This record gives sequence, C-alpha cells and structure tokens, in this order.
Amino acid sequence: MKKNILIIIALVIIDQIIKMAIVNTIGISGESISLIPNVLSLTYVQNIGAAFGLMMSQIFLIGVDLMIIIVVAKLLASKKYNFEKNAKLGMTLIIAGGIGNLIDRVFRGYVVDYIDISELFNYPVFNFADICIVVGVILVMAIIIINTIKSQENINEKI
Repeated sequence: MKKNILIIIALVIIDQIIKMAIVNTIGISGESISLIPNVLSLTYVQNIGAAFGLMMSQIFLIGVDLMIIIVVAKLLASKKYNFEKNAKLGMTLIIAGGIGNLIDRVFRGYVVDYIDISELFNYPVFNFADICIVVGVILVMAIIIINTIKSQENINEKI
C-alpha cells in the first residue's frame, strides 16, 4: 500500500506542476500553443463542468469526486480482497487522477485542461489527471473481463 501512496503523491504532484506551468505560460483561457501542427496543441481551458465539458454544479462534482476517491481507496486498502498487481495499479491511477482534478475544483473552481487533439480528432481538451483516470478504468475493466472469462472457462471445463 505504501508504494501505491507514493505513486499517487507523485502523479498528483506531476499533474499540479503541469497545470501550474500551463496557467503561468499560456495564462489566458482559450489561448493555444501548437506543438505538432494539425495534431497536438496546448490549449488552456478552464473546465467548470464534468468530463467532456458536461455542465454540473461544482459542489455536486466535488462530492462525486470525493465519493469515488474514497470508495476506490477503501477497496485498494482493504485486506479483505487480494487484487492483482495491475488492478491495484488501475485503482491507484484512478485515485491520483481524481485527486488531481479535485484539487483544481476545490482551489480554482474549475479544472485546468490543456491537451488538445481536436484538430486530429473531434475530442474535448483534457489533462494528465484525466489520462490517469481513463487508463486506470481501462486497466480495472480489462482485468474484470479477463478474470470473468477465465472463471467462466473453468466452470465450463468442470461441466
């Protein structure tokens, strides 16, 4: 568990350093710096909504963020369950990304988004914390699917 806490702290620090750099470098919401023309830009966006800019109250979003972080952290810390290494990593990423965006919501009133691939794909601007959450969810879901298939195969072999 100590290793997971260190990973969470490191990822949250990385997330917040990047966000501070974006705010201090670009400074004006909506401004953009092209890194790879027609592919990748840094575009500073103050996201007051949820994922993909869905509009919801900050209090509600803070509550949801906290609830998810607490539930996943309790699962991760639980001695009752013996999660695989990759499942623990997935949960660690979900917690780190959730904390990174929660810090923004509480202290800024919005989430700092900056990774812009909209010229390549019609996709909303996102951030490092979002990447942590998405990769974490994909890892956990993949493990659930793989373990479900394995357990079904074992049941079918016994029949």
